[in-house]
Amino acid sequence: MSTPSQSSLRDRRRLQTLRDIQLATLRLISTHGLDQVSTEMIADEAGISRRTFFNYYANKEAAALGPPLEMDKESAERFSASNGPLVEDLAWLLSDLIGINDTNRVRIRAISDAAERHPALRRAFLASREQITRQIADLLEARLGPDSAFLAQVLAELSARIEAHAFSVWSHDEAMSLDDVVDYVATEMRRLGAALRS
Repeated sequence: MSTPSQSSLRDRRRLQTLRDIQLATLRLISTHGLDQVSTEMIADEAGISRRTFFNYYANKEAAALGPPLEMDKESAERFSASNGPLVEDLAWLLSDLIGINDTNRVRIRAISDAAERHPALRRAFLASREQITRQIADLLEARLGPDSAFLAQVLAELSARIEAHAFSVWSHDEAMSLDDVVDYVATEMRRLGAALRS
């Protein structure tokens, strides 16, 4: 049985390998285009075997996008327990997502640029967001009540789109800090709420 420190070290190594494969994939896509890049090329660029590649990613699109966005259990519990205004709570929930996930401007810009140029990658990007969108929808449905599944899904999709757009803006604006991203998300969530009330 492994100790917590061994487990933590293994998790860090796994994350580093995920990132190395992702960066190799993004470099190759930038140079050759998505259609010309193969998993063999990615494995060679990352210095791993094809088998190792498939231990980490299902395909080159997944490798380009990197590890999936994850929601912190404590953030979800805090959102569920809150009695504050829904728009404000959604804003800080998305802000927590920004804070707990790896944020590297160059990497995010490369993903954003590649998704703009390659429709298949854009579709994969939107599909990769489905898990986090589902989690947000489940939290919203629990808060809004049992007859709110459709509304919860729509609000979750809008929230996820705002968060993704904020990251895209940040990745192209060197003067924008991560705190600015959090403010941007909160502002856009408030604008959404105001638009719905008008």
